[in-house]
Amino acid sequence: MDMESSCNTDPRLGLTRVFIWCVPRSLSTVLTKCLSYVDGIQIFDEPCISAFKYGPEGKKPIVNQLNQIESIRASALNQEVMFEHVFDDSKCTYGWIRQQLEADYPGKKVLLVRDHAIFLDTKYNTIPPGFRHAFLIRHPYKVFPSYKRALTKHLNMDNDTTNWNELLKTIDRSNCSYEMQFKLLRYVQEHFDANPVTLDADDLQSNPSSILSQFCQAVGIPYSDSLLEWPPGHDIMKTWKGSKLQMQGGLLENENGYFENAMKSRRFFPVTATPKRSELSQDLQEAADYSMPFYEKMYQMRLNP
Repeated sequence: MDMESSCNTDPRLGLTRVFIWCVPRSLSTVLTKCLSYVDGIQIFDEPCISAFKYGPEGKKPIVNQLNQIESIRASALNQEVMFEHVFDDSKCTYGWIRQQLEADYPGKKVLLVRDHAIFLDTKYNTIPPGFRHAFLIRHPYKVFPSYKRALTKHLNMDNDTTNWNELLKTIDRSNCSYEMQFKLLRYVQEHFDANPVTLDADDLQSNPSSILSQFCQAVGIPYSDSLLEWPPGHDIMKTWKGSKLQMQGGLLENENGYFENAMKSRRFFPVTATPKRSELSQDLQEAADYSMPFYEKMYQMRLNP
């Protein structure tokens, strides 16, 4: 099958277009915050999540009585607009998102989209050509404990006694983030770009200058060492484009700590040791075991420090 053009720069506008696909708790918010300081960049944050959860095609209700996270986000509807580029969730279909991704962005040099393959929901036909695709991964032994701690904290549940699979049911999620990420990577290889960029969060933490510079060069984003440090706080998020529930709700979530470390960050955090499988609870061992084959295949494709 012939691939669509893999060129990610609009020849008329000089606009570089980049997707970063991630799994939860993979430092994607920190990376997005870092790249927000690239000259002339427009961040479009997690539009597929908005379509999947809140838009007209959404599979889940806006508020689940068991889901404190979504209740926090829903309260954002009554807040004064704090962001320059928010849009109403009622228009957020996958087709509408594609139109936004294909739109002109006068005065901008880079359009960077951060999202999750699992929320694309295999609607691959809604991915426009002309983007460079990057896949951010992190070891499952780190992701699942971090994800569980974050969710149980928000839901006021005990982390030690809560079963991971029951927790996923509570928040209407599945355990296939890595699987969907890998399937999307294969689709991108077959239809858009035979060599998408893959980067591992541990490599980014342990050698940020090497990995970030390689990443920027690979996707066509200008790099400078100034990107390795940035101001703490969430003010830069106000320049991002996203749905009102996703953006303002996300900021309110930060008050409860979900993105606290990312928002406080000034640089990439030092890398920590990967837990042993035996150090994970049984439920998280099972989740990691299912995800590991997909992670390992993507890991073999990663940028090397």
